[in-house]
Amino acid sequence: MFLSPPRNLRPELLDLDEAPFEEVRESLGDVRRVNKYLSGYKVLLHHIRFFLKEHPPGRKFTILDLATGSADQPIAVAQMMRRLNIKVRIVGLDINAKMLNYAREETRDHPEINLVQGDIHALPFGEDSFDLVINSLSLHHFARDEAVSILRAADFMGRRGFIINDLHRSRVAYVAIFLLTRLLTKNRLTRYDAPVSVMNAFTPSEMVEMAQEAGVKQFKVHRHFPYRIGLVGTSVAQ
Repeated sequence: MFLSPPRNLRPELLDLDEAPFEEVRESLGDVRRVNKYLSGYKVLLHHIRFFLKEHPPGRKFTILDLATGSADQPIAVAQMMRRLNIKVRIVGLDINAKMLNYAREETRDHPEINLVQGDIHALPFGEDSFDLVINSLSLHHFARDEAVSILRAADFMGRRGFIINDLHRSRVAYVAIFLLTRLLTKNRLTRYDAPVSVMNAFTPSEMVEMAQEAGVKQFKVHRHFPYRIGLVGTSVAQ
């Protein structure tokens, strides 16, 4: 327990939606840089490749991104698919209208990404609606019982499976990101939210427990450097 302190869920400033948008925009830029250099995209792209192995050539691969935020993760996926010459349709869902407006600006050169406003707790999609469901760096924003419900929904809607890409709660990770944000940015949102995100996150063992509680029959929890977790659920038919 020394390296993984008890979880104490606290709201992040971006979630409160009270800051001026220019300050929010700057913080989102910080988030993108962290994702680029500290495996925020790498984990997701690594695990997506598994689901592409048996995908029929010529057919669009469909993805639902839950809590898409600024849509930086779908953009990374779309760019990878272009390099692999695989057709893809990505639906990014988020409840925050302001964030979706920003995401629409960011995705204007990516017609394969469609953004919709919706509640992650009341999803309008049926069973096996998408080949793959993804959720990146947002599961830690939710209470444990809510996170279990999100896993259950992702398993239900993903025909091939789902990927949860998130942080790994640790005192070492907390100290590292606290120091890093003090060195690299003056944005108060980033400086507050980044360390809080780490302490809000789940551990690998908690991910296992939640997946079991959600009724996911086939899954594996992967640890990635630095302090990242990939929870990958796969269809029993895989």
